[in-house]
Amino acid sequence: MGVIVNLREFRKRQKRNQKQAESSEKRALTGQNKADRLRIANEKEKAERHLTSHQIDQSERDGDETA
Repeated sequence: MGVIVNLREFRKRQKRNQKQAESSEKRALTGQNKADRLRIANEKEKAERHLTSHQIDQSERDGDETA
């Protein structure tokens, strides 16, 4: 048989782990100066623009199938 899991404890543990991950991200951000925060934000924005520019639209995909 499988291991018996208390769902209440599981949810609490999951919520605790999520809070811990969020707090570690915030700690990393507060230890940086403004120039570093801006640089990281610009890198994220650039990466997002790069991904969206290379994304194939549904209309382009449909047009390729009929050709």
